[in-house]
Amino acid sequence: MRQLSRMLTAVIHCKPSSQTVRKMIVLKDRKSYEDCVKVLTKQGITPVKKVAKANMVCCHLDQDISIQDLLHHPSIKRIETDVLVHTHAAPFQLQAPTEEISSNQFHNHHYPWGITAVHAPSVWPRSKGRGIKVGVLDTGISPHPDLRIAGGINTISRDSSYKDDNGHGTHVAGTIAGLGKRKLPYGVAPQVSLYAIKALDEKGDGFVSDIVEGVEWCIAQNMNIINMSLGLDGPSDSLHASIRRAYRRGIIIIASAGNSGPDNHTIDAPAFYQETIAVAASDKKGQIAEFSSRGKGIDITAPGVDIVSTNNKQGLSMDSGTSMAAPHVTGTVALMLQSNPALGPDQVRNIIMSTAHHLKGYNSRSEGHGLVDAKLAVKAAVKSSVIKRRPLVPVLRRRTDLPSVPENSLAAASGRRTGAIRQRNRDQLKSKRIDALVRTSAHNLQRLSRQPRK
Repeated sequence: MRQLSRMLTAVIHCKPSSQTVRKMIVLKDRKSYEDCVKVLTKQGITPVKKVAKANMVCCHLDQDISIQDLLHHPSIKRIETDVLVHTHAAPFQLQAPTEEISSNQFHNHHYPWGITAVHAPSVWPRSKGRGIKVGVLDTGISPHPDLRIAGGINTISRDSSYKDDNGHGTHVAGTIAGLGKRKLPYGVAPQVSLYAIKALDEKGDGFVSDIVEGVEWCIAQNMNIINMSLGLDGPSDSLHASIRRAYRRGIIIIASAGNSGPDNHTIDAPAFYQETIAVAASDKKGQIAEFSSRGKGIDITAPGVDIVSTNNKQGLSMDSGTSMAAPHVTGTVALMLQSNPALGPDQVRNIIMSTAHHLKGYNSRSEGHGLVDAKLAVKAAVKSSVIKRRPLVPVLRRRTDLPSVPENSLAAASGRRTGAIRQRNRDQLKSKRIDALVRTSAHNLQRLSRQPRK
């Protein structure tokens, strides 16, 4: 590690400048990570970010100095640029500016059109998402009379609030979990436990290291679903690794496909990752939105044009984008999980896709498997038979006031049960053999009776 110490101090700077680039250094194991942090601390270098669960430190590196020697060090797994991340609200030139709407204007539209289009209200007698933990990895969520926030974190600055200073995250949250109080709009799953993970700033921008920390926080907090209405400026093995860890833990990850339109022929990461459910956007006429990205990897489509939801000023706004489509799917998955908590990511994906409605005139690179249908998805989820993944609520502790039973008594009882089971199996086998013998004998007698006498 001494050699690594010299190598790190030669390329790392304490503050950003025109000569530095923000990089993520991922160590191969926890010990190497802890040793690296100690080395930096001893040298008076404070990393921009430390993510212990990912064995990652984020630092400003001198862009003019080669890091090849660092890459070949046995303690370092990879070094990658901490690329920028942006929300997936539709580009300004493709939509009107975010429009604020008064609750009086919304009086006759208690259900936003997208909530009705995915048939969420018909599911509510059975499920409203109660007990399902949903992490909204976005610009944060602000207090709102139509939202109930269970908790959250600010990964940009751990000591700061997760309050939304942009509006995007609060809008996404309302589509997932609007309570419908005081004639305000409902979300798809009004009773979910909503968590704010603020990883994007007031402009809707951020770094992938903040997203990685957010995903790792969701894993540690046992989220059931993560909504990611955002896209990366470039590839990130570190984010993909964190998403794979979440996926292996049984967390369902919903990601917006992007707003690059039909000409780019590709969708954004993290929607591009096979562990996520990638969502395209449609309009009220059942057509794919002009801005919605096309390409291989789209799984499903959901309403994403002129979506009315909560804003960060305790009011309502209308917005468009695949960002607005993804939360419709997130809410649908929450309804499914309350109905069948045993469902894992693969089962959820298969049900979501198999119950969707094809949009006329579009192929899978535009719509995936079609428009999501919460009613059919929940119905299929209830019928689905899978091995239980994990409880949604903590298991109750065993009572300590029950009378104790001696170990030898338990062993004797276990022995008696085992002996009884073995005897029952022997009796069943004996009975089957007798039945087979009787059938054979009867067959032989019948065959002999048909033979002519000599």
